[in-house]
Amino acid sequence: AVLDIDYHCGNGTASIFYHDPSVLVVSIHCHPDWEYPFHSGFEDDTGTGEGEGATLHLPLLPGTKWTEYNVALERAMKAIRAFGAQALVVSLGLDTLHRDPCAIRGAGFGLTTESGDFHELGQQIGSYCPKIPIIVIQEGGYKMDEVPQAATDVLLACVSSKTS
Repeated sequence: AVLDIDYHCGNGTASIFYHDPSVLVVSIHCHPDWEYPFHSGFEDDTGTGEGEGATLHLPLLPGTKWTEYNVALERAMKAIRAFGAQALVVSLGLDTLHRDPCAIRGAGFGLTTESGDFHELGQQIGSYCPKIPIIVIQEGGYKMDEVPQAATDVLLACVSSKTS
């Protein structure tokens, strides 16, 4: 399974696997009515042919804070668990940070390092997938004064929740 958690839709990854029922692609991102890409990432984009149902887009409104984001993350993790994934690739876009310069057009999301949002995010991922390998690929994030801490929080919490 692939979990794309970026301010922008993981439409490239989703398009690669759009016909493939063996890979679940889940993307949590800003709603395409508000942010690029404006043509994909809608909830009803679920795959096609044999891949129907193997894509899950969870678009959120600009300004989303951790409480709302966590609801989408829980839905994503439950779908990954139900799918029976044998491994998880996390595309970690840290442009979900509050006031990220690449996400300000649509007002961005309100996730912060100060409130522990990224620690919680990592903990959720690790605790939902304790027995499968997880690879995290950091792919975005441009608020350079906070990206290192956010990435560290996600990774350490993910690893510690898998081992506890």
